[in-house]
Amino acid sequence: HFGSSLLRAASPCLPLPLSVRRQALFRTMMRAQCTASRLHSIAFSSARSTSTLPVPTFAPVKFQKEDVEKVMQELPAFNFYEMREPVPNPYKDSTLDRSILLDAPAPVITAPKTEFSVLENGLKVVSIDKAGLTARLGLHVSAGSRFETSANFGVSDMVAMMAYTSTAHLSNLRTVKTLEQLGANSTASCKAGREEIVYSVDIAREFVPLVVPLMVGNVLFPRLLPWEVKAVQKKVKVGKEELEADADAMVSNLLHKAAFCNNTLGLSPYASERSMAYFTPETIRSFMLDHFAPERMVLVGVNVSHAELTKWAMRSFADYNAIPMKKRDEAKAAYTGGDLRLDGSSPYCHAAIALESA
Repeated sequence: HFGSSLLRAASPCLPLPLSVRRQALFRTMMRAQCTASRLHSIAFSSARSTSTLPVPTFAPVKFQKEDVEKVMQELPAFNFYEMREPVPNPYKDSTLDRSILLDAPAPVITAPKTEFSVLENGLKVVSIDKAGLTARLGLHVSAGSRFETSANFGVSDMVAMMAYTSTAHLSNLRTVKTLEQLGANSTASCKAGREEIVYSVDIAREFVPLVVPLMVGNVLFPRLLPWEVKAVQKKVKVGKEELEADADAMVSNLLHKAAFCNNTLGLSPYASERSMAYFTPETIRSFMLDHFAPERMVLVGVNVSHAELTKWAMRSFADYNAIPMKKRDEAKAAYTGGDLRLDGSSPYCHAAIALESA
């Protein structure tokens, strides 16, 4: 309508041919769209440059020497092979026709707030409590495939495969049984990406004091036993099959390879058959010693008390010498562009086009 009104105002008496009117209308609409796009870009740039988001302030947390017996008393009642109630269940034998909320406590409504802390060794702790019953924990390490070299291709994926195995505190069997008893054996996972390795677990919030030391043990003192490393090598083939079955993941992987050919973000986060020669305890340990310093870690918690999460993170590191910070070569991602194709069994074509941007 905007283009038509302009045409009528310019020539009220002489009707234009339909094709000419359509072309003029199209040009007018394109100019309007370009103008709107420029205005949107200017507004976005202005909003970005004048952002009012507060800069997070990390509260420092010092290491403390504590009495072990008193610390153990704070742990929830737990047995590695069976769960027992610390007190008799007051609702035992209650039938469904009887309400157990006759004297329900008044709810305490508190707005969720994101809190930030940093331990003495540099590890950052971030949490938000939404009063949920299930806590989600994530230990993020700034180490991924972009930091690999020709001597250890696929090592970040190997680190992820060795998660939740034997540590200096717990054997592989004891770790598995602990997670099973806590109901977290299916939620505990470790995922390697191009710029990070993430250990995560979902757990009932009252068992957070048990899970935090277990997670930290994976990055602080893994044993990397030769027979356990050999046992997980079969996961390389399984991971390749899962990747090939997921068209979206495969397209994304090829897209990064084409965009940043043989450098940084173009290095695949998935181990392959050619990585098997490097799949050794020495290679994994060397990579962790180079990149797994606490200064490169962030512990994130949702539906957990910040004071509780920070306290148990501090206790997990207080009595141990963490991996020292090492300077590493952080090469800038070099965009190359290109084209990659892969034949598959799917009857559909999955394609993606990406452009270089900031």
